[in-house]
Amino acid sequence: MHRRFLVGSIVLAAVGALLVRDAPVAAQTAAPVVDVSGLWMSRYGNGPENRLNLGQAGLFVTGTYTSNVTMPGAMVGRFNGLVLTGRWTDASSTGGFQITFAPGGRAFVGTWGLTPDSPSSGGIWVGRRQ
Repeated sequence: MHRRFLVGSIVLAAVGALLVRDAPVAAQTAAPVVDVSGLWMSRYGNGPENRLNLGQAGLFVTGTYTSNVTMPGAMVGRFNGLVLTGRWTDASSTGGFQITFAPGGRAFVGTWGLTPDSPSSGGIWVGRRQ
């Protein structure tokens, strides 16, 4: 399990570096619309509920997720308004996502993808702040 998390962390760092490198300077310093840092409970597709721990630095968000059934994973994304777009990864796969946070940051709804280029092919992803 630790090896899987290490692989996910390495991929997360690489994806994060690409997002920061490709972001315009003005977007890197703009104030975020909502702070999503903290513990969330989320569900993607018909899967089990999982714990999602998010950290935020400006417009950039990183996170890790765990459940009793699925393997742990990591995610990284960038805000545009209330919409967070990015990538998720675990030890066996990676994909895109696009989720929209409610004003006030207490819940989100969106989609996740089965490949890095698809933010929606996997299904619905919903969450609520704990």
